[in-house]
Amino acid sequence: MPLDEYQLLALGLRIIAAAGVFLVGRWLARRARTALIKALDKTSVAPSMARLMLLATYYGIMLLVVITSLALIGFPVQALLTASLVIVVILGLALQQSISNLAATIIFMLFQPFRVGELIEANSVLGTVKEIQLLSTVLVTGDNKEITIPNAEIQGNNLINFTRLGQLRVDFVFRVSYADDIQKVKQVLEEILEGDERVLAEPAPVIFVQSLDENSVSIAVRPWVKSDDYWVLQWDLPERVKLRFDAEGIKIPFPQRDVRLHGPGEMPKSA
Repeated sequence: MPLDEYQLLALGLRIIAAAGVFLVGRWLARRARTALIKALDKTSVAPSMARLMLLATYYGIMLLVVITSLALIGFPVQALLTASLVIVVILGLALQQSISNLAATIIFMLFQPFRVGELIEANSVLGTVKEIQLLSTVLVTGDNKEITIPNAEIQGNNLINFTRLGQLRVDFVFRVSYADDIQKVKQVLEEILEGDERVLAEPAPVIFVQSLDENSVSIAVRPWVKSDDYWVLQWDLPERVKLRFDAEGIKIPFPQRDVRLHGPGEMPKSA
């Protein structure tokens, strides 16, 4: 049925109103995004969370604007909402893994199990957090490799944070001969630790006999250090202990075995 002049006029007015709503809504979405950027600049929100909030704000407003504009033209609101819901469900199924990563990112931003600049071990990768992105986290390893791990995989596995508590215990085991004086060995180890500025006085380091092995006595040494000194002390202390043991005449024994040879009807002989 052809439209009369009144209906054409009404349709034209609705289209003009819808266009006006769309333009005003887009302007409001941009202004809201700009205002949110300024507000977030004054906070300590991570860049990935800031981007997420900006995207959600802008496109959330634009979605409402589009639905309102189409409703003004004459499209049924219920049909528009149903179509929007169907599109969201389809996108959710198609982007299931991405949504899992996004959900993990939101959890990381809220509870902050790690932050940028901290040393962590995630998915058997040890590195410093360079960036927490929208769907993944970037780590830089000790040999300067950049590794990107999906956030859902980090959330689904064990995470070790070496930096958060500020102090770490370093565990060493040094083996000495049964012929050595254990008290002297412990005294030498105490002197080495006391002369190292990186070793903390509190908590005090612990030195004790850990086990009596076949060929040696195992001495456990457990000093505490600041997080930044953890790896350096692990690399440095064994060499210093070896040099000091050599100077003090303390032996680090080699594995030994007694082999006895004998033929048929002969007494065993030592070889």
